[in-house]
Amino acid sequence: MKEGLTEALGSVIADALLNQIYENYDLTLEDLPDRVDTFFSILEDAFGLKVSRILSSVIARRLCANLSLEFVDSPTNGLPEYVEEIRKKLAKL
Repeated sequence: MKEGLTEALGSVIADALLNQIYENYDLTLEDLPDRVDTFFSILEDAFGLKVSRILSSVIARRLCANLSLEFVDSPTNGLPEYVEEIRKKLAKL
């Protein structure tokens, strides 16, 4: 997920955001796959719904590319929905 954040925000901002999330929510990068809902809520609180959905799309696109999966963008999806779709695709492999 860090790659997607870095692509969208740049490395300095992505690192600062992840550090703030760790300090304020005790949520590490390793925790993110199991706490996607929490991570998306944090993004939504920080950036608003529209921007958090854009960030979710960038993160999901990067995840799909790393896993050699097709990415299908949906403007109404947040990160939890994208991750669920990715998990379903992986289960079919």
